[in-house]
Amino acid sequence: MTPLPRWVEYGLMPVLNLALAFLVAGLVVLAIGANPLEAVGHILYGAFGYGEGIGFTLYYATNFIFTGLAVAVAFHAAQFNIGGEGQAYVGGLGAGLVILALDRTLPWWAILPFAMIGGALFGMI
Repeated sequence: MTPLPRWVEYGLMPVLNLALAFLVAGLVVLAIGANPLEAVGHILYGAFGYGEGIGFTLYYATNFIFTGLAVAVAFHAAQFNIGGEGQAYVGGLGAGLVILALDRTLPWWAILPFAMIGGALFGMI
């Protein structure tokens, strides 16, 4: 099979994927009896329509962004990682537990390396 031209792979395919995703989502919204354009308006207003919404969007997107970057690093090393999001959550739990355990004994700057180690160890589980 011949490879696709670069303009198709990096330009056209993402646009087609996005259009297909919007089409399927619109059909689902139509199937439940709602207006797809009104649904898109609510989604955009909730995500970007006011200051708090933008903050929430960035807050919840951060974990997905860093998880995607971590999976990309593993992929470039010819490795495959299927549990990146779970590793991020469990690693956060490990860091949080270390911080709670050492909170009253050390200053924050001394706890930080231990929290990073605890997060890495929990993420490896």
